[in-house]
Amino acid sequence: MIPSRAELKQLRELAGLTQKELAKRVGVSQSLIAKVESGRIDPKVSLVKRILDEIYSVLNTHETVEKVMKHPVICAEENESLSSITQKMETNGISQLPVLNGDGRVIGMIYDSVILKRLLRGPARELKAKDVMAPVPPLLSLKTSLDVAMKLLHKHQAVLVVDEKLQPLGIITRSDIILYKITAQGGRGVG
Repeated sequence: MIPSRAELKQLRELAGLTQKELAKRVGVSQSLIAKVESGRIDPKVSLVKRILDEIYSVLNTHETVEKVMKHPVICAEENESLSSITQKMETNGISQLPVLNGDGRVIGMIYDSVILKRLLRGPARELKAKDVMAPVPPLLSLKTSLDVAMKLLHKHQAVLVVDEKLQPLGIITRSDIILYKITAQGGRGVG
């Protein structure tokens, strides 16, 4: 999921950047950054990625998501059956997985909670991934700081680390962060 304009603004402010400073780093005008943040324009994904890369490079003063992400990512294909997906989740001990299109790009996410809600409405034998998938979670680059991922995980069950083609490189859940922080700090807590 591409961050909302409010999330972009929050991330920029978290990085301590003004619109003018961010614009200079990205190579665009300050007014374009203002229009993106206000929602007056719908920017191309490539522009949003450049903006995020610059914000994350400022925030990236410590650990990156690469240290914590689980890889390879276990994925479902958009036309894969729900029965196959649940078997995959059970076999691998996971509660969520990304859904990929034919080009290997992330187009959605399946969570065990979404499957359960669908099952409450009736039989789901014939359903495919594309029928039950939730929106794409936040997408991060390898350079993203762990702190940014932690903040996003306050609102989301998982975040995905992707390459420039939106193909998954890794996945991070709340439990991954907690385990990493506790073991990396010898049990001293997070922070």
